[in-house]
Amino acid sequence: MSSPRVAPRLRAALLRLHPPTELVEHTRWLFCLSSVASVGLTSLAVLSGDDTGWSFLLAGIAAATFLTSWLTRYRRRRAPLVADLADMLALVLFAAACPRPVLALGVAFPAVWYRAVYGDTRRIVGYGVGVCLALTAGLQAWTLVPGHGAQLAASAVLGNLPVLMLTVFVVRHLAVGLFERESTQARDAALAALGGQLLGVTDRAAILRTAWATAEAVCAATPGLRAAVLHHDGDLLQVRGCAGEFLRPLTSLPASMLAGGDDGAGPRPVVPPTALVLSSGIRGEWLAVPMPDSPGGHMLLGGHPTVPRDAVLAVQSMLNQVALALRTSSAHRELRAQALTDRLTGLANRTAFSTAVNAALADPDSEAWVLFLDLDDFKVVNDSLGHLSGDRLLAHLGCELTGTLRTEDLCARLGGDEFAVLLRGATEAEARRIGQRVVEMISTPVELPEGLARIGASIGVTRVLPGSTETVVVHQADVAMYAAKSAGKNRVQFFHPGLLQLEDAASAEAELRAAIDGGELVLAYQPIVSAADGSCTAVEALVRWAHPSRGLLSPDAFLPLAEETGAIVPLGEFVVRRACADAAGWAQAGTPVAVHVNASPTQLAHPRFVELVRESLAAAGLPPERLVVEVTETTVLDSPVVTATLDALVALGVGLALDDFGTGYSALTTLRSLPIGIVKIDRSFVAGVLTQAADQAVVEAIVQMAHRLGLQTVAEGVESGEQQDVLERAGIGSLQGYLYLPPAPREAFTRWLADNRRRSSAGELTPA
Repeated sequence: MSSPRVAPRLRAALLRLHPPTELVEHTRWLFCLSSVASVGLTSLAVLSGDDTGWSFLLAGIAAATFLTSWLTRYRRRRAPLVADLADMLALVLFAAACPRPVLALGVAFPAVWYRAVYGDTRRIVGYGVGVCLALTAGLQAWTLVPGHGAQLAASAVLGNLPVLMLTVFVVRHLAVGLFERESTQARDAALAALGGQLLGVTDRAAILRTAWATAEAVCAATPGLRAAVLHHDGDLLQVRGCAGEFLRPLTSLPASMLAGGDDGAGPRPVVPPTALVLSSGIRGEWLAVPMPDSPGGHMLLGGHPTVPRDAVLAVQSMLNQVALALRTSSAHRELRAQALTDRLTGLANRTAFSTAVNAALADPDSEAWVLFLDLDDFKVVNDSLGHLSGDRLLAHLGCELTGTLRTEDLCARLGGDEFAVLLRGATEAEARRIGQRVVEMISTPVELPEGLARIGASIGVTRVLPGSTETVVVHQADVAMYAAKSAGKNRVQFFHPGLLQLEDAASAEAELRAAIDGGELVLAYQPIVSAADGSCTAVEALVRWAHPSRGLLSPDAFLPLAEETGAIVPLGEFVVRRACADAAGWAQAGTPVAVHVNASPTQLAHPRFVELVRESLAAAGLPPERLVVEVTETTVLDSPVVTATLDALVALGVGLALDDFGTGYSALTTLRSLPIGIVKIDRSFVAGVLTQAADQAVVEAIVQMAHRLGLQTVAEGVESGEQQDVLERAGIGSLQGYLYLPPAPREAFTRWLADNRRRSSAGELTPA
């Protein structure tokens, strides 16, 4: 009773006698405390009697045994068989020590209550029977204790034994309900935690790790539950993982155990093979639960004697959550790949090319070259054979370019009929030879279903020099390409400073700023028409540079440089003021339309942008609702300053449109977090609606989502009546593209707008 090893255990157990927060543990703590108290209170009856020292000795031994057994049970959270036997012996001694044996019932009943919240039902029933036998034996031992008389009221004890057994069954029933409630709470907590942990996770390995941790938690919350994930591999079922207390590793099982079942019918019972029984230690029920989105995959659940149905539902919920997370992960990977790939040609896109060039610039030991390609006479193919033929030709060139270049080179389609190539580890002679080979390949006539296509290629080449920037490299290659066109097309031109008399970016910036101040920038306008009746509802303002020697330059030729040098701010100011003034002029002429202007991140982050818009509207007398600012998804990512600017514009009454929708990583997040009113579907999806089922499905999904969110939709890049028909059937609201009018000067657009309004009033327009 007072051995050196027992005393520390008692002290440790006593330190644990504080109220736990868990439901089952709190109940055990309460029952343990009441049992200990019952021993103390009943022992007072022994101490207050006139019994001999034998009674005191027996009562002390019994009380110490009870305390040791019960506190050890509470500390270890289980009931060893030796502790149960010790309780029986202690109860015999305690009954013999009491002045009247019936007093032992004051210990027997709390002991049964306390024991009922540990172990399985069979052991607890056995414990109850043992308590009855111990009380009966205590009656016999009571007569042997010196000082006890011969009169024994055995009926008082024996008459309570049936009540004691009834108490065993009632308390056990309550305890089982308690256990099930706690298991349910633990499983629900594990599932709730899984949902939170999977939120935003796109890494497949991380999803599977989280899923296994949840499976272990579900098994831990369900006593005796075993789980194993199986996948078909020929005649075997490969075991991908196990959860629960398996006795030995399990690697494979015969495929025949799942034969003949319907995977769509939900959980179904299976006969466990010997290897599964020996590994898990479970001979009871085994269920096969089909895994969603995993053909041939199952999760086995085993339990004794059966698998709790609540546990099956928890596992199914877990599998559904994991399947959804894996689908999201797969979609995220596909979107990442699509975001770096040109849909039409399968080549890299502008984003991927820019990333590769920046990587080459960061490597001082690498000798790399950039080739900028523009197809000559490609418009002739579109005009004579149709835009579908043009798309086929571009796809053909994508394959041919990949075959012409080396494996270490990167070829990208930048948009339209512009391509770029990054030559890694190439000398100048190799760059010249490869460029010439590409010119010869592209110049070879291509037989298309609609006819023979003859085009050429003008190529500008520049060296990727460490310390430069991607914008400067591309600008130099673009300048060299235009020089090749000016020299007669279908040739290779290497960049040198004399082409523009610009030796560095500072000179290029000076020329661009001079163009802004000198009035060389002009606006072209492209209408946005209603899909319902063909009337013009808005117009997009597009900036051009009327270069004195290179002709009319598209935005790709100078906007990247303007963005990098900061010249985009005065350039953007010109666009906003000019567009507002032109829109006010159309309204005064009786043909009012909303005007769209594009804004870059630098413009939106500028502290005077909102004031610029307010001043421009006031100076032109244009209502704020007639101005729409177009932004891209990448413009607004993780920029509180830009977000604040957009909120201020909306408060002013200006509309917001999300341009190039669907090409970024966070389109849905952008729609949810910003006051967007118009969604413009990227032209890459529109280009593929006739040939790519995936592009058509994406367009339909965007339109449906926009309608539910109350947003207007505009399809960009409409170039054929067939594309228009598909978009109309998809439910698109407005259309924009060359089919209606290419970007035109203000005067040409003004005439087109007046004619459009006249025909609309006369009822001559048909749905676009």
